[in-house]
Amino acid sequence: MPLNKKAILEDIFRSAPPLNSEDDCAENIVIPFLQRLGYEKNQIRRKVSITGTSGHRFRKQADIVIYINEHPAFVIETKRIQHRLKEEDVNQVLSYAQLLEPPTPIAVLTNGRDWEVYYLDRDDIGSLESIPEPQELESVVVAIPSTPIQLQKRQAAERLLVTIENKSDLETAFRECRNELAKEGLIAESAFDELTKILTCKFNEEKRAAEGLATNRFTSQWLLGSSPLVALQQMFADAKQTFNVFPTGTQIQIRANETVEKIVRELEPFGLYGFKTPLGLAGAGGDVVGSVYEAFLTGTLRGDLGQYLTPRQLVEFMVEIADIKIGEKVLDLSCGSGGFLIRTFMNVRKKVRSLNIAQNEKEQLINDLVTNHLWGIEINPRLATLCRINMILHGDGYEHIYTGDSIREDFFENTDGRRTNFSAIEQNNSAKFDLILINPPFNRPYQDAATLNRYELGRGQASQGSDYLILERAIRLLKPQTGRLLVILPHGVASGVSETEIRNFIKTNAHIHACISLPVGAFKPFGGSNARTCVLYLKKTPKDNRKRFLAQAENVGYDITSKYYREVDFNDLPIISEAYYNVDNKLQ
Repeated sequence: MPLNKKAILEDIFRSAPPLNSEDDCAENIVIPFLQRLGYEKNQIRRKVSITGTSGHRFRKQADIVIYINEHPAFVIETKRIQHRLKEEDVNQVLSYAQLLEPPTPIAVLTNGRDWEVYYLDRDDIGSLESIPEPQELESVVVAIPSTPIQLQKRQAAERLLVTIENKSDLETAFRECRNELAKEGLIAESAFDELTKILTCKFNEEKRAAEGLATNRFTSQWLLGSSPLVALQQMFADAKQTFNVFPTGTQIQIRANETVEKIVRELEPFGLYGFKTPLGLAGAGGDVVGSVYEAFLTGTLRGDLGQYLTPRQLVEFMVEIADIKIGEKVLDLSCGSGGFLIRTFMNVRKKVRSLNIAQNEKEQLINDLVTNHLWGIEINPRLATLCRINMILHGDGYEHIYTGDSIREDFFENTDGRRTNFSAIEQNNSAKFDLILINPPFNRPYQDAATLNRYELGRGQASQGSDYLILERAIRLLKPQTGRLLVILPHGVASGVSETEIRNFIKTNAHIHACISLPVGAFKPFGGSNARTCVLYLKKTPKDNRKRFLAQAENVGYDITSKYYREVDFNDLPIISEAYYNVDNKLQ
């Protein structure tokens, strides 16, 4: 009879000491749990070194490896109990599984309370109850032929680990690339655009090599046998054929072979493409984009684009409490580099992979997610391009990423030339959106009468802010009765006297389901703003006297006193999320 793993874990937690680190989780939760399942001490090995394809050892070791008959059977990556499991963590443990000798068929990720089980040979995602007991694991190991993983996949896993574990080196590499581009006269926006093209080339070359279609040309060795500039131009031409994300006529602007050589040399050690996983694509997309911003969005460019950036911690929090269902249609009216859409993609994809249905049914649901359910509009063309690339780096889903002003315009076009009429969507309830997530640009006044007259909040006004106009359009685009909107707004909307008209409009057109106050400085590292803000959760439900959820975050997981983004350990958002779910059914 199978053991009750949940009951075992709860019993271990009752007698566990304080858990403040990854090692605490491993020693006081995970190892006792494994022993209760029946594993012997000599089967449970700690801090197992991972050897790369070139023979060198990585600085970080696998936390726990379970051995059956002296062969690694599954690897466990442990995190602090306060840590929320992330895509980067999944990529890390799957890389370890592929680089162990021989590779393990199972990879487990846990913070002690949350458990995710991944398999190298299939697309399912298991939970705590999927952790195999010793006899079951032995049968799994015996049944799997001990064929070595292809060298290309091992190299991809190695590059990915280098990228994940050496973020500071990656950021240094981007700064060096920026310096090289500056020598060509490419600065600010031009340099940003050029590196975006180069990253797309690198990603496409790694993808071709991983799929066995061609040799990876984005290497110093390859460039020795050709003109580096000509080679890069050909790579970009091929990448544009694979990914239709750039405006027509876009070309490489670099003029010197030496510049190409130096940039390729800087970026070559790091991995973008990675390998296929149950979550889609294991790659360093999120880290890469973050590093691009850190290296490039300084001075004027940061001020120009920074208002579009939403901290990862806020994105994760808003997507989590939105509780997105499989099949729901999601929109971001100011999508920037795509943070909300990417997190939605990952969140729903994980839910699909966890379903107990046939594989072809899962593939159909994920295909629908990619082609029909993720929509974004971005006014800045370079950020719209970056959003599409970011979606590709995470596994696709850029079909409905449009460029345009979501306040002024009705017709939007994507890179395939497909035009979509949002005015028509507003008139068709079945075409509207189940969920809209937005961090609109603040303090961008609209003053032309033609635009203001389109909106109830604009008519009769000499000027109205972009955040309030985009709020009104979002509410109009929500499905009646069931549509939901999570939006970041100035805190005055919650209680300020000057925002009474805005608040009354919201109450008339939606139910305020929740309001979470954010601390002053929450956006200081993302454009320098000290404005106090809040997350407003609205529902298009019938008006009644239902209760609403209120909370105040003092800590958000990064330093709110500095203009530079720096993660810190203190984060109230996961606690607020848990509190929200504990009372959500009482708010219905």
